Amino acid sequence: MVTKVLLTAALVLHAVIASAQRPPTTFGGIPLWADSALRAAGLDQRFRLSSTLNPAYEFGDFDRDGLVDVAVEVKDAGALRCGVAITHRIDRSVHIVGAGDPVGNGTNQLACGRWSVVAGRHRHGHVGFSPDLMYVTDARAHSGWIVWDGHSYVWIQVDQGGA
Repeated sequence: MVTKVLLTAALVLHAVIASAQRPPTTFGGIPLWADSALRAAGLDQRFRLSSTLNPAYEFGDFDRDGLVDVAVEVKDAGALRCGVAITHRIDRSVHIVGAGDPVGNGTNQLACGRWSVVAGRHRHGHVGFSPDLMYVTDARAHSGWIVWDGHSYVWIQVDQGGA
């Protein structure tokens, strides 16, 4: 009985120590491959998470390769402009939209918390899929879609009449 209690205590203690050694910017729910790609791209040097307590992130197939990618809300390190870091699963590339980089709508930032992912729909039954799309809205600017064109993310303006 004592052996079981000691073994359980050792396992719990090991788990607590391991979680305490995690860097403060590691965020729950994000796969390790995306976390390491974000760090390699400059997380904590070039940009940071919009919130370390409850970061905003979404999953979707943004580049149409059939693999799940990750979009994480970030801020640039200096002026604290919001944006989204999109990590592609296939090659671990990170693409920053906003956060000091041009968006394509005349600004270099997105409104914090004003973006979402719209799931793609089936086309022609089971033959193909449309990509998951990112929709951005901003009371100060125009709303639009952020779409992968095969090389980079581009801004597609939404008509004033709606999406």
